[in-house]
Amino acid sequence: MTVQAGEPLPAEGQDLLKDVRRIVFLGDSITQKGDYVADVECWLLGHGVEVEVLNLGLGSETATDLTPEENKGHVEKFGFGRPFVSERLGRVLSETKPDLLFVCYGMNDGVPTPRYAEAVTRLREEALKSGVKRVVICTPPVHDNKKDAASDLADKNLARYTEWLLGKRNDGWLVVDIHTPMRATLTAARSSNPNFLFAEDGVHPSREGHWLMAREILRQAFGEKALDLYCSEQIFPFLGAEIRDLVRQRQALLFNAWMSKIGHTRPNVAGGPQAPRGPSLAEAVAKAKPISDQIIRKLTLTASHKP
Repeated sequence: MTVQAGEPLPAEGQDLLKDVRRIVFLGDSITQKGDYVADVECWLLGHGVEVEVLNLGLGSETATDLTPEENKGHVEKFGFGRPFVSERLGRVLSETKPDLLFVCYGMNDGVPTPRYAEAVTRLREEALKSGVKRVVICTPPVHDNKKDAASDLADKNLARYTEWLLGKRNDGWLVVDIHTPMRATLTAARSSNPNFLFAEDGVHPSREGHWLMAREILRQAFGEKALDLYCSEQIFPFLGAEIRDLVRQRQALLFNAWMSKIGHTRPNVAGGPQAPRGPSLAEAVAKAKPISDQIIRKLTLTASHKP
């Protein structure tokens, strides 16, 4: 199903986006890679939604503040400790002032569920106190170690985080379950192809995995019921790949500017140590303008396209 220009949003999507002008995504390297974030933005563009989408995910980041001993392995392997979202969260919220916040952590946490739960609860509460209208927490993707889930200790931990998060729906939390559909899809695919993988390294999903993440966000948070597509490019009847590429360019440009403005502790990423500083926000906005103009032109063309 392609999205028809001007087609009304599902009722859930209208409610979620009420009075929303800026959406921010927070998470670890999976979010920083940004494919699922771009896919979500493409769906919004296909519906003619005028809202700014910022991807501010950060590689290696955790929701939980790890102890030095817990961080020791990462320091020994990579030369730096995992950053904690708590270190930058206040600046993210005060600088970007999001109306809608998506959060996806867990892959890097590796701590008992009560500590993860405490950290995510604190993050959500701080966001709401800062003025964020709605916070959507996503369960973590699967750990794909080429084995079944029962023998994967890391995935068992992610499944426990998922179970806890889904229980918070009873307390009124907005929770999108990514883990369960991804595990079900992985299990089904492996039944016919034992070599099927969502993540070559066990952690970072492929484009196919990112599309599954985006699709579940669109279904569970925005109420999209008929998104039977293989990728976000198919949302558009024409020029889908070009539109998505421009969306990625714009998100990357704004990522470097916002991360440089906010700052963080992870090396080799704009805004962190040992990293070239990104453009100023004013420079990035100016450079993003012609990209946005191109997106608008291509959306106009695709809306008038007759197959």
